[in-house]
Amino acid sequence: MAEASKHVWADATQLEARLDADFYQAHFLEAERRLRRVPTQRFHNLWRDSNRIYIGIAGFSERTQDRDYTPYIRPTDVGMNGEIDWNHIAWCYAEWLDDYSVSGCAKAGDLLVEVKGNTRRVAIVDSSVPANCIVSGSFWRLTLADSVNPRFVLAYLLSNTGQLLKRRWVSNSVISWIDPHSFRRFQIPVPDRRIQDYIGAKVELAELCRARSGSLRAEAIGHFDALLRTSKFGPGADLSNVVDARALTDRLTGEFYLPRYFALEAHLAGLGVPVKPLRSLLRSDITRSSTPERDEAAPIPCILTSDIDPQEIRWRNPSLRVTQSVHDRHGGRLGGRDVVYTSVGPPVGEAAVVLPQFLPMAVGGDVSILRHGEDLHPGFLALYLNSAFGKMQNDRYSRGIRQRRVYPEDIGAFLIPVFGAKDQAYVGERIVRHQVLNELAVDLVNEAKADVEDMIEGTLDVQAIIAGTLKPPTADDIPELAEDDA
Repeated sequence: MAEASKHVWADATQLEARLDADFYQAHFLEAERRLRRVPTQRFHNLWRDSNRIYIGIAGFSERTQDRDYTPYIRPTDVGMNGEIDWNHIAWCYAEWLDDYSVSGCAKAGDLLVEVKGNTRRVAIVDSSVPANCIVSGSFWRLTLADSVNPRFVLAYLLSNTGQLLKRRWVSNSVISWIDPHSFRRFQIPVPDRRIQDYIGAKVELAELCRARSGSLRAEAIGHFDALLRTSKFGPGADLSNVVDARALTDRLTGEFYLPRYFALEAHLAGLGVPVKPLRSLLRSDITRSSTPERDEAAPIPCILTSDIDPQEIRWRNPSLRVTQSVHDRHGGRLGGRDVVYTSVGPPVGEAAVVLPQFLPMAVGGDVSILRHGEDLHPGFLALYLNSAFGKMQNDRYSRGIRQRRVYPEDIGAFLIPVFGAKDQAYVGERIVRHQVLNELAVDLVNEAKADVEDMIEGTLDVQAIIAGTLKPPTADDIPELAEDDA
């Protein structure tokens, strides 16, 4: 195989105020050449206000009753598709807004561009933020001019071309960053505003999907907590116990008999509904297979513990892939609405529902498959396993020191209250729709990024967009947004 060229010729028209050789690598110059097919402007010409704020702390993870707080948005709170994780946001003192108001605090509609560290994250501050908030100094905060659609700019910065050319301006060998001069000179495509709005509308619809997904999750958790009387459950922290011999099982480890686990059993028994072992509510035995041979070129995702978070499966970029023939004979094949459960970790004890659009897909040997029966909704089951009640039982039954694991026979022994079909459906369908809408949001952002690439290549149907005959999807095209009677 021929080695890639380690040098390149750059003429005077390609020179910038950077004399390091990496800046002029062939793939950077080629991407820049492609970008010239569309009108561009330097970034600083597209904003009317900008700043970086340095507060010198990472923010607070918890809030106290004696202070007022404001969100503190960091790159770690922003996903690869521009989403802000408001459920795990850090906090700053509200009075700091006054301290930094002269420099400019972030408000809804502002664009955040990561310029220090990873330098890949981009987000738009959405309406979840109060009047304004503090932003990490790793971001450059921008209020764009009215002539530019910020969601189009986000789609460009997240696209392959945008990410590549953004990396071009990175410097420093220890902590990567983009200096202010370079950031201002970064080229942004500025097509006809109707093209910007067409692409930006998909990003905006993705935001709507994520917002509705979040409200569905909150509704599900609220009803779940009411059913389980979560606020009434307060297990102690005692590390010793005296146990009647009749309560002993084949598990002779002292931790298995801690008082908090008996408190859990008593709480579930007091809910006024039947409490059953999980295995009795499944239509088949819990499956845990082996990890098949990987093939990076194969088409079928095979997910491991690292691909699963509560109510989320990262199936687009899985830990490994398998061929169709391996999938067809593998014991870990998945079906629609199966529940996958991380069983070897850390982390262990995280569950999500398998959506039909994920298929075909399989799991490796560190993930268990739970197939619900008629009396158990898969969405309710996933939320229960991710709740304090599920996690406590995982803690009780899991084994190992360096690597925790919980076996299928132990998962089957988990106790679960059996609520009526209506209550389970209220919770479960909202959890499923929560996952569906998050997936749709990813699809919409990916479509917007693909549109940007097509625009640069000249294959986007620009004339149809300008004429109004090619329109972006709307909320009316997404049933999961319209349905409110799960």
